[in-house]
Amino acid sequence: MAQQTVLFTTLPRGLVVNTATLPVSVFVSPRLYDADRLGMFPDWLDWTGRLAERGLVLTFRCGPNTRIVEIDRDVLRPDLWRAMFKQDTYVRSHAFRDYAERAVFSYPVRAALSVIKSTYQEASVALALPQRESDQGQDDERYSPNRQILKGLLSGLAINWNDREGERLRDSYREQVRSMRFLRAAARYDPAWLGPDGTFKTMPPAGGGNAADFRHLVAQQFALYTHMPQGAPVRENPPDFETLIDFHQGLTSLMSYPELLRALGLAFDFELPVDFVATTPFDQPGRLAIVDVPRRQWVTPTRTVPNAPPQETAYLHFAGGDPNNPSRLFTTAPGILGGGLQELEVFGLLNLEPGRFGLAQVDVESGMHKTTLLAEAWQDSRPGPSFPDHPEVFDETTTLPSLRSGGFSFYADARALRLMRAFQTQKGLNASVEQGAAPARPFFAEDLVQGYRVDVWDGHTNAWHSLHRRRCTYDIGGVPFEPDGESEGYTQLAAAQSAPDPDNPPPNDLYLNESMAR
Repeated sequence: MAQQTVLFTTLPRGLVVNTATLPVSVFVSPRLYDADRLGMFPDWLDWTGRLAERGLVLTFRCGPNTRIVEIDRDVLRPDLWRAMFKQDTYVRSHAFRDYAERAVFSYPVRAALSVIKSTYQEASVALALPQRESDQGQDDERYSPNRQILKGLLSGLAINWNDREGERLRDSYREQVRSMRFLRAAARYDPAWLGPDGTFKTMPPAGGGNAADFRHLVAQQFALYTHMPQGAPVRENPPDFETLIDFHQGLTSLMSYPELLRALGLAFDFELPVDFVATTPFDQPGRLAIVDVPRRQWVTPTRTVPNAPPQETAYLHFAGGDPNNPSRLFTTAPGILGGGLQELEVFGLLNLEPGRFGLAQVDVESGMHKTTLLAEAWQDSRPGPSFPDHPEVFDETTTLPSLRSGGFSFYADARALRLMRAFQTQKGLNASVEQGAAPARPFFAEDLVQGYRVDVWDGHTNAWHSLHRRRCTYDIGGVPFEPDGESEGYTQLAAAQSAPDPDNPPPNDLYLNESMAR
């Protein structure tokens, strides 16, 4: 028999200062079980229409205070819901996707960028000098002085990938990440180690053993990341498009479109009175939650508040700044205040510590591909390029490939480790929901953030410019929807995995680039 769980999650809407009311949003998350068509869940077959007709009343709780509020029905668009979801919309019985045991392959962008920079810096000096006489037999083309210099500069960068050795490296990497996934703090660099551009100030000089070992470690991680097993081509293993995307996935895809969420009744905005939300110390969060849905009559057997523990969110509401003219601040509390984190990650904005984030001005991946391929060409086991006719004028074979730029790339160090830590956290939070038990702790900002909006400061216009501004016109099954004014999207984390192959199932590893935006 069809069953459902409905979660109501409250969160402060951004970070606000000295507002007359306190803006919050409530998100509705259904979990449907034990039936495979939406027609078996009458509450959701015409969810927006029911809300528009009957309304919805929610009870907020903050400390000892409760407050009953009603949603705004004027923003609802039942026709959009009916255009998206039908009687026969496929429903996959909800199951939590547990990624906690998966390895996440990545490579250190900052280290790779530092390797590329140091290699090209040394080459710009060493290979620009006039051709010198070789101490070794000049009749042997391989012992041209500049060729020896170039070979030393590339020492350690050769990959020589083969699948058998690659699988051994993957097994070794998986063992390493298993031992790191429970770390509460990801690695960070001491800013004193870094130059103005974010690369390492000191690198082992090329040609030495330390330099070769370091470059080999970076190249090896890069090789693991760029050699993801491919699985079977889609034409050989086509998915069942009737069941590829279900109702839950359809709702998840809407999270990128805030206007649609509100028009469909999946997110509600409220303005809470200042005196309802208790003030807090700056380092001791309070808790906000929806604890009841008065007068709501569910058709399908439903687990939700008040017959299930509420989903509480930690918030801060305090006055600070100038003692004579303090500013009152309201926002979601960061995880460092009780969410199991040992570092400040999000506080209204992403905390861009120089030791954890950086900007790359060249295309790091193409630079690594070019230098590793060149390193392989100059190995002892290979003869190297043919000797030029007039090396005393110019030897085009003793140069490094040109670098390219795809614009600025914003990267985050140890991003894979942070993702694995998030998987562990999500698994624990989900266990409480499935067991019907009160969560061990409330949600913090890092639990709720789904992505970031990137703004760039332009010194010419002296203004911030969003990379996500958009003016949207939607057409859903012939039903138009054009929200007023502009809106913003956001950049989301995107991890890749191998395509499935029934005959030779690939590993279920994930692959994540440290670049967050570009």
